[in-house]
Amino acid sequence: VSRVQRQLRTEAVDRVRLPWWVIAADLLVAVTFVIGAIALMTDDLVITIAGERFSSRSATRPFAWAIGLALVRFYFCRLPPWGLDRLTQLQPALTFEESRIFAPMPVGAWPRIRELTLLTLSYAVLVAIATWPIAVQPYSVSDMGDPLFSIWRLTWITHEFPQNPLNIFNGNQMYPEPRTLTFSDPVLAPTLLFAPLHALGLHRIVAYNIVLLAGWVFSGVTMFVLVRALTGRADAAWVAGAIFAVHPYRGEHLAHLELQMTIWLPIALLYLHRTMASGKLRDGLAFGVAAAAQFYTALYYGAFLMTYATVVGGVLWFARGRPWKPIRALAAGAVLGAILFAPVASAYLKTRSHLGDRHVGEVTYYSAVGTDYQKAHYRSWTYRDQAEGAEPERSLFPRLTPVILMLLAVWPPISVTRIAYLLALAFSVETSLGMNGSIFPWLYEYVPPYGGIRVPARYSIMAGLSLAILAGFGAARLFRRWPRARTPLMAALVAAIAIEALPGIELVKPWREPSPVYASLIGAPPTVIAEFPTPDEGVYQFSEFAYLYFSTFHWHKLLNGQSGMLPPSYDAFVDQGASFPSDETLKLLRARGVEYVTIHGAFYPAHRLQNVLDQVDARTDMELVTAVRWEGSESRLYRLRRPPRQ
Repeated sequence: VSRVQRQLRTEAVDRVRLPWWVIAADLLVAVTFVIGAIALMTDDLVITIAGERFSSRSATRPFAWAIGLALVRFYFCRLPPWGLDRLTQLQPALTFEESRIFAPMPVGAWPRIRELTLLTLSYAVLVAIATWPIAVQPYSVSDMGDPLFSIWRLTWITHEFPQNPLNIFNGNQMYPEPRTLTFSDPVLAPTLLFAPLHALGLHRIVAYNIVLLAGWVFSGVTMFVLVRALTGRADAAWVAGAIFAVHPYRGEHLAHLELQMTIWLPIALLYLHRTMASGKLRDGLAFGVAAAAQFYTALYYGAFLMTYATVVGGVLWFARGRPWKPIRALAAGAVLGAILFAPVASAYLKTRSHLGDRHVGEVTYYSAVGTDYQKAHYRSWTYRDQAEGAEPERSLFPRLTPVILMLLAVWPPISVTRIAYLLALAFSVETSLGMNGSIFPWLYEYVPPYGGIRVPARYSIMAGLSLAILAGFGAARLFRRWPRARTPLMAALVAAIAIEALPGIELVKPWREPSPVYASLIGAPPTVIAEFPTPDEGVYQFSEFAYLYFSTFHWHKLLNGQSGMLPPSYDAFVDQGASFPSDETLKLLRARGVEYVTIHGAFYPAHRLQNVLDQVDARTDMELVTAVRWEGSESRLYRLRRPPRQ
């Protein structure tokens, strides 16, 4: 220790390389201080890893440890912490750390194809681990709700677009409501992958699962492209892509296809960096195209990208002296993006004028609170004990590896780019608090897309995006600091990411074919169907999703349906359907143009089914067409007879 102190006193500060134990002590002080800050903000910090519980009920103990460690460290070494010496001396000036944003592509098509193939395969293996056992059970889904709804959306667009592309928003559900596809995300871009898979003969469930997992894989690939452009390192970029590909948010939203589609976010950010650095029109236009592509892929993320890019771009713009060329280029890109997205935007504006904004009470329920960032989702095997008390859509624990790498990234000296993403991280966390925060209420009031957002907690994906980028910078710092240990460091990071991503997923198997009760309707002239039971206490909770899925085999119009927004006409049908087959219910069905009625005994409690069948059999205005055995019960198809003229 004395020898090291003498060396440090005699050498210039900016030429000293601190011993490893001093750097380790500095990092430990920083991590302990952050733990104390989190405990202070949340009143309770509990982390459970593979059954082992680590907790801090108060901020006092972590802060005391941080102060004690700092005192011991400065007793043996009086120099500023690692990297802080440059900051205190105000040298060197802050850099942008965008070393490869204008780097040329590899020469020749084969090197690019080989790189993309290897990269995709490596992420595919990691995603297969993180989503096990989907890879070996392709006819299974996470539940019988939203996955069936997504299969309906993908199959509807695939079916309707070749015949009548102008009609794709008028889905066959909730008849006679128009534009029913706009009651939720239309998943237009993911259909570009689903359609050829389905055309090749893959079952719609298998094709759906491929599209679902592709969202994870290619999000990692595009994150790799962004972080390699920023850091100039493929190894650090791979780490960032892996973290983003298996971010825990994806496991929580495994049933939501559109929420896996973050593919265009890193590409848009790459062209944002290029535009801010060059001011070239083509880079600004490319940003607009990427933003429009993200809107076509997932509407939520298109809206999120606009505010997120404002934060990142604002920091880069101010740091560069507020030039006007990038602003003009981005304005041109915004105009181009708006033109590209106009056909979808116009349909959604019509729907919004009809249905209005989300109710504040619903938005508040899905707004995060600080403690949600400590809670893992129940599908996480590694952190399974940390899922207790998590609210729906609010299991936001980001895991430890990206947080640790992020702390390495933001330790001084720091660049403008890292400052931008650190601020974007804080912005994203605050926005995810929704009505419990300060930013989202303003966005909800004054920024049109945010009035239609039901779940502000989903903005946490942008916090995950920030973490992945900063983790890439942290990994790059590790690899530069210890180049000879690059291989074991890389192996350790890969292992840590994979272990933290180990899943606890239970799957269910939907029907590969619909009930045979529809046999006479397949290929028949277009008609309108009402299916029972409707959603009601005591009946099968996923019945509406099942009806949508079954409709992909016959494509007749349904009074039934399900979506993120439900129109008053559908609510009226459901309310009246509870008294089926009363005269009032049959009157509503005839007014809506219904010709056929199905009754699915498997979705009814046994005692209610027999009561319904007895009442239907007693009527003279319902003609039995088909009765079949299905799922251990009876399914029936009836034709409504026209009432006699008075």
